[in-house]
Amino acid sequence: MTSFNFKLLVSQDFRFQWHEHLYERIKDNVIQSDRFRFLKPSHFNRCQVVLCTLSMLSSYAFRSCVITRCIPIKTVVVDEASQIEIGDYISVFVKYLTIRKVCFIGDDKQLPPHGQEEIEDLQSIFELQNMRKLSVFLDTQYRMPPQIGNFISSAVYDDKLKSNPGHPIKDTTKACHFIDVPGGKERPENKSYMNASEREVVLKLATHLQNLGCQYRIITPYEAQRSGIEEAMKAADLEWGDKVFNVDSFQGNEEDYIIISLVRSRELGFLKKLRRTNVMLTRCKRGMFICSSRTFLSGAGSSSLVGKLSKHMGEESWLNLERLKDLKL
Repeated sequence: MTSFNFKLLVSQDFRFQWHEHLYERIKDNVIQSDRFRFLKPSHFNRCQVVLCTLSMLSSYAFRSCVITRCIPIKTVVVDEASQIEIGDYISVFVKYLTIRKVCFIGDDKQLPPHGQEEIEDLQSIFELQNMRKLSVFLDTQYRMPPQIGNFISSAVYDDKLKSNPGHPIKDTTKACHFIDVPGGKERPENKSYMNASEREVVLKLATHLQNLGCQYRIITPYEAQRSGIEEAMKAADLEWGDKVFNVDSFQGNEEDYIIISLVRSRELGFLKKLRRTNVMLTRCKRGMFICSSRTFLSGAGSSSLVGKLSKHMGEESWLNLERLKDLKL
């Protein structure tokens, strides 16, 4: 693989208050926002790519530093552009008049711009009809086992998304498992929701996958459940760093095995949101474990994308805790 020299611009607060451990391996490439005023062209010698958020690129601290005058920005590639409201580009295009090419990459069937669910007029670049005519649809997915990918294509992408026929997972029974948690009850906590019974099942699954040496991550829609699972993993002496995420923070990521805790047991809640549920169900490369109750997904949750997936996968996809310990991957 060809190596390249890059720089990552990051907020000082974001690095040290949220995700400091993620930057350790690339600390020589990181430039914190509090250092922008000291930047010189020599800091970017042989630098091929500069990585940052759109808000960082728009910030006064970076726009006013000497670098943007000595090394003019000509090409911008925007990843996850479906999450960015079109008005957020104004400051970039107005301040950087040297820009000549822009490429937008995203999926308007996944996370929308923040706040669109409350303010429908908020749009991403992909929702502008005149821009859609210029878009290219990448019609083959290589991540998910075809058993999951074909369902997602039918339910979300109007059967236009093909799956890689050479995917290593051929056995339908290994691609997607539902773990029945009959006693699981959602309850509110700190303006969020948690489900203690599902948390215990997730812990057993994580232990099993860790003992098998599998690479896995855990996703849940609710922050209370995410933090509860993480604390339980610490207490159980399991690997917990960079393991447990809420759905929004995991878009664009993937892992061999994904454990999902739905949390809800009475009402759809989060599961009403098709785009966010689509993100949640499309992260695995080899297999997925969905913790919920059979009663919920065949009843109140049956109309959700997860409920439809359960019906599509059939009875053989359901496991209970007794069968879980004998599971082979």
